[in-house]
Amino acid sequence: MNLPGGLNEEDFLTELPELPQTEFCVYGTVFAHAQHADTLAAIYAETTRNAASEPGTIYYCLSRDDKDPTIFYFFERYTGKKAFDEHNSQDIIKRIFD
Repeated sequence: MNLPGGLNEEDFLTELPELPQTEFCVYGTVFAHAQHADTLAAIYAETTRNAASEPGTIYYCLSRDDKDPTIFYFFERYTGKKAFDEHNSQDIIKRIFD
């Protein structure tokens, strides 16, 4: 994969550290393949709508880069690991990894 800014695949976290039971934030950047970027944007729009009614989700924000539509930025805040796990157990979230 041709990555921006001289990044290499090994520069990316592929496994999450142990998550706390108390409040925490998750943030990062997603680099989509061009042919999947619009589908990913639609999935992210749905996850953003869903997050508004998730009891343990405090804040959920996804945005698409205005210069490169294959780049997405996210910032998420949860009450703890249980809320994060519940968010990620949704079918719509699982579609991202299919």
